[in-house]
Amino acid sequence: MASKNIVVARVLLPDDANVAGNVHGGTTLKLMEEAGLIVATRYANNKDCSSSGKNSSIAALVEFETMAFHKPILVGQVASCTTEILYTSARSMLVEVVVHAEDLTKGTNSVTNTGWLWYVCLSPSEEDDDSKWKIAKVPQMVVPTEETSLKKYEKVKVKYTMRKTVSSSQVSGLDDTSADVANTDSDFEAFKQQYTIPDDGRSPSESEQILCQMVLPGDCGPYKIAFGGFVMKLMDNAAGCSAWKHCRTNVVTVAISDMDFVTWVRLGDLCTIRSKVVFVSSKSIEIEVVALTASAILSKGDQVNDTIVARGLFTFVSLGSDGKVMNVPKLKLDTEQDMKNAFLGEKRYQAAKKARGNDQ
Repeated sequence: MASKNIVVARVLLPDDANVAGNVHGGTTLKLMEEAGLIVATRYANNKDCSSSGKNSSIAALVEFETMAFHKPILVGQVASCTTEILYTSARSMLVEVVVHAEDLTKGTNSVTNTGWLWYVCLSPSEEDDDSKWKIAKVPQMVVPTEETSLKKYEKVKVKYTMRKTVSSSQVSGLDDTSADVANTDSDFEAFKQQYTIPDDGRSPSESEQILCQMVLPGDCGPYKIAFGGFVMKLMDNAAGCSAWKHCRTNVVTVAISDMDFVTWVRLGDLCTIRSKVVFVSSKSIEIEVVALTASAILSKGDQVNDTIVARGLFTFVSLGSDGKVMNVPKLKLDTEQDMKNAFLGEKRYQAAKKARGNDQ
C-alpha cells in the first residue's frame, strides 16, 4: 500500500469563491484532480511504469468514480489534499483523495471532500513525437495488511470485478437503450402513469446550458493533453448554471457520480460542455453533463465534428439567504426521453437513500 501523501495545499482566495461566498465546487474538483495526478504519476515512475525506459511516464484521469462534498470550504482557509493508492489493476490505478480545510486563526481542521479517481499510465512511444503515446501496464501494489486499508482494497476489487462484466451502455444509466429501462418496462409505465404535470415546474429544456472554451497551454500537462481537473471545472460550471436556471437561487455542488473520460482533450481543441437537469427530489437536483471536444488538428476542407470526452451526473442543492437547504422546483417532463431520464434518476436516488440507510 502506498503511503498517504499531502500533495496539494494552498490558501483559498476571493477569486475561488462562488456567489454564496464559499469556495467554488469546480475549484475543489481541480485541486483534487491535481493531487490525484501527482500521486499516481509518482507511483508510476517510482515503479518504473514506463515501458520505453527512455522517458518519464505520467498518469491521466479516466474516471471520477465518486465525489462527496461534506462541508463548504471558506475563503481564507488552507485546503490540503491527502492521497492514497487504494487499488491497481493491470492498466489502471485508483487514488483516494481527501480534502481538509484548515482555519489558521482558529486552529481547526475538518474534512470537506472525499473522492475516488481512476488513472491510467501514459508512456511515450518509440517515436520522438509529443503527440504519440500509449497506455502502459501499471505495476501491481502489495495487498495491504492494515485492517482499514484492506477493507477498502477488497471493496474496490469486488466493484472493479463486477464492472468488468457490465457493458458501457449499461453503466452510463442515461443511454436510450439502457438495460435498466429495458428490464423494467412495467416500472417505467407505472412511473409515467403516476406522473402529474406540476403547475409551477420547469422543464429540462429550460435548464439547458452550453459552455465553450479553447484549451490553452496553461490547461495542459505533458504530451499537450488537458488536465482532467480543467475539464471537470468546466463541467461543474455548466452544471451550476443549469442548477441556477432551474432554481433561480444560490446553488452548490454536493456530489458527483459516474464521470467517465473516454478520450483526451488536447492543446488547441475547442471544449464544449452541455448540461441539463434530468431529475429532482424535494431538495436536490441531478444534472447530466457531457463534455465534447472538436480537434484543432484539421486539414483544409475537413468537417468539424464534436467527440464526447466525458459524461457525468452532478447533484446540487438550493440555498436560501440564511444558507440553509431549500425545496427545489418540480420537474416538468415534456418528452419521452425526459421521462426516461427522470425514471432512471428516481431509481438512482432511491438506491442512494437505501445505501445510506435513510428510509425517510
